[in-house]
Amino acid sequence: MIKKIILKNFLAHAHTEIELGPGMTVLTGPNNSGKSSVVEALRCIATNPLPKHFVRHGAKVARVELEMDDGTKVAWIRKKATAWYEITRPGEQEHETYAKFGRKPPEDVMAILRLNQVLLEGDKFLDVHIGDQRKPIFLLDQPASVAAQFFASSSEASHLLAMQTELKSRVRNANRDKKFQQEKMDYIAAELNELQDLPKANLELETAHELKARSEKFLSEIPRIEDLLNRKNQLQSEKVKLTAKEKSLCGLEKGPDLFPVRGLEQTNLQLGNFRHQSSNLKSRAHSLEELAEPPQLFPVKDLELKIVRYKQLSSAVKAQSKRQKVLSLLASPPMVENLSALCATISNIVRNKIFAENISRRAQALKPLASAPELFDNSNLIQIIGSINSLKKSQEQSRCVLEKLEESRVMLESKIKKRLAEIGSCPLCGNELTADKLIGEIGHES
Repeated sequence: MIKKIILKNFLAHAHTEIELGPGMTVLTGPNNSGKSSVVEALRCIATNPLPKHFVRHGAKVARVELEMDDGTKVAWIRKKATAWYEITRPGEQEHETYAKFGRKPPEDVMAILRLNQVLLEGDKFLDVHIGDQRKPIFLLDQPASVAAQFFASSSEASHLLAMQTELKSRVRNANRDKKFQQEKMDYIAAELNELQDLPKANLELETAHELKARSEKFLSEIPRIEDLLNRKNQLQSEKVKLTAKEKSLCGLEKGPDLFPVRGLEQTNLQLGNFRHQSSNLKSRAHSLEELAEPPQLFPVKDLELKIVRYKQLSSAVKAQSKRQKVLSLLASPPMVENLSALCATISNIVRNKIFAENISRRAQALKPLASAPELFDNSNLIQIIGSINSLKKSQEQSRCVLEKLEESRVMLESKIKKRLAEIGSCPLCGNELTADKLIGEIGHES
């Protein structure tokens, strides 16, 4: 238990010492007087947060020191970019320094402070020792599932420590397996590097197939090229003839104007273009006839959805198996009987008892009736006698019911006392459970 808090150059505190009493200690004061800084100091020494503006303005080092009831002193020292812990054991002058411990505080410090956070499902932590300002304490602002996880995981301190030890062991084994798998992957990668010539051979073979297909295509185009060359030679010979004819016709006079044939020339040009395009399309169709039809593509849309669904299910299965492994180590909570049904039964018994007592009082009130006057006739007298007999019978039945209810009430009270003695204290508030107080409150409500 913490006995004394000492703050030096921490936030608004230049040098503050707070002595804690054996019971509850209350800090009071106006706003911005440093009350929240005390709570923040406890959070810093318990969690070692990331560097913030914890050092007082003008100072270089902030110090938070806690003195425990056994005389042990734990100090958290924060500079601008570094932090370390100092532990001073009882009766020793020199302190132990912890400077290289990673993000979380050292285990020796946490064992002395006993301000550990509770590990919940999903790698989440719950702080049940230190609360934020203007927030409910403990679990009042958390859902019922979080409270159930806390009570299940914090039933025994030794069980928590065992869980932490098991977690560390698993992490260590996982790191060892990861290292082994990495070495194995490096070995496989080295073997694959030695087999790189095989993909090159496949690539060269595919290139040879492509070259063969192109050569076959070129062979099919050779007759067409020969035709084009012959046509070219013919055109060249015609060009020579036309040139000679043009030289012979240069000395002739200009002939008469011909009919305007500009539109006819354009039509002939378009017709020639159409013939050329037609021949190109025919040759292209002839070359494409030899090609095989492309294979039908597999519908990959459903396959992608199935792959995404498979990945989601795989991650869910891994998370569920991890959760099952963690929960398999937990001890089952103590079985608590349905006290609400038991209380309802007791309430019914008390109500029936009151009802029977009312019937008994009415029956006793009818006993001292005076004898009927002589003015009554026989019919009225017979009716009165019959009503008295029925009242006596109902009184006897009520007395029997009352005795049975009393026996069941005694039996239930003994059962409640026995069960409350086994439970000991309330699992929620920690107060002692007494049968007299519980039955008395139920009777009062009835």
